[in-house]
Amino acid sequence: MKIAAKVTSAALVGGRYQVNLKRLWRAQKNLSGSRNSRREQLAARRAKISRGLTPPRLKHLGSDLDGTLSLALNSHSLGRSRLELYRFLRDQVPLLNSVIWTWVRLCASPYQYQTVSRTDDATQARIAEVIHNLDQRIHRNGLMQLGGFRELLIQYFESLFTDGSVCGELQLTPSRRQVDRFLMADMRTIEIDANGETYTLYQRDGDHRTLLNPTTTFYYGLNSQPGDPRGESLLKAVPFVSRVEQALVSDMNRAMRSSGYQRIHVKITPPEKQTGEADSDYINRANSYFDDTVEMMRDFGPEKNPVTWDDVKIEYIGPSSRTSSNNAWYMNHKSMIEEICAGTHLAPFMLGYAYGTTHNWAEFKYELVQRQVLTVQNAATSLLNWIANVELALQGINAEVRFSFENRAHVGLTDRANAEKTQIENIIKLLDSDLITREQAQRELERIR
Repeated sequence: MKIAAKVTSAALVGGRYQVNLKRLWRAQKNLSGSRNSRREQLAARRAKISRGLTPPRLKHLGSDLDGTLSLALNSHSLGRSRLELYRFLRDQVPLLNSVIWTWVRLCASPYQYQTVSRTDDATQARIAEVIHNLDQRIHRNGLMQLGGFRELLIQYFESLFTDGSVCGELQLTPSRRQVDRFLMADMRTIEIDANGETYTLYQRDGDHRTLLNPTTTFYYGLNSQPGDPRGESLLKAVPFVSRVEQALVSDMNRAMRSSGYQRIHVKITPPEKQTGEADSDYINRANSYFDDTVEMMRDFGPEKNPVTWDDVKIEYIGPSSRTSSNNAWYMNHKSMIEEICAGTHLAPFMLGYAYGTTHNWAEFKYELVQRQVLTVQNAATSLLNWIANVELALQGINAEVRFSFENRAHVGLTDRANAEKTQIENIIKLLDSDLITREQAQRELERIR
């Protein structure tokens, strides 16, 4: 009825009705033109991304399981040897295995994403569907067909902390309409060549080298230097100390094998010579008695007890106090453990060692580690953002998402809640006193969250 009334009133004024129709046609034409312009911009963006994402070049080369493959980290043989050493230490030394395991699981915490700009509910639902489908196929290694971002992050940080760097390629489906997967590279196959101020990545397969596309390849080196982007392994500072620690364990093992003591000394009193016994018979009898005692001691297990005449004495050889000896070994081993923990930026209690750490110090150290975790996760969030936004562009969605990690721990929740409560109350007081604007208050609240 309202529309009809407007048309009738417009018709009453004669030529104005035709003018209004012309304006309406122009508005519809402009609206259609703006929609077409947005479609053209999105199509151009998708085409630009598709052009940069060339066919896959990175290959999934099998690991050196039988020791017959000749693999390379880069052009430096020293770097190849170090990488093999780091992997050996990670796999064979329990403490260093725990270090890598702990760092990987600390950094690969639960993640979430949010859109950068405002979108309607339909677009949000479409984004959620696209990200979910991408998560089902993004990381496949042949055995695990539905490995998602979670498994990708675990392998990402495993390579980062062990090898000191991580590399992978974003690969599209044959139709080039969506992302197929992100293929992680074995860092033993990656080589870096310096070209002036830039660097070029290659993958070596035997005698053949493949140039990797910089548009589709992701590379990040841990603690890399301006003149050396390869990165540094977390284990770089600990191989020598780890060798000393393992030597201590080996020495203690060999020293404690003898019936639970470091050393025992068996003394046998020679039997008395009988009257009229020939010297040869006496010697044979004494040697036979000696051999029987030695044979008994050889079969002497921890659950057995020796039964002899009172002419056999078993004495302990070592320091005057067994407790002091064990304490000395414990203190030496503890110092080596602390040196390794310092080199890997962790605390002993985070690796399962109980050295009487106070509760406050443990909380402070854990908070310090969490701050280090945030700095390491920055490159991982950049990788996730890049993968997800490329997929959204290929799917025709004009929006971007931003990933973040959830690192809130359950330690000290009450203290943090009280601190946040105090900060919020202070912001409200400043706002009520007109000392800050509403926009400033909103930014402060977002910073607290």
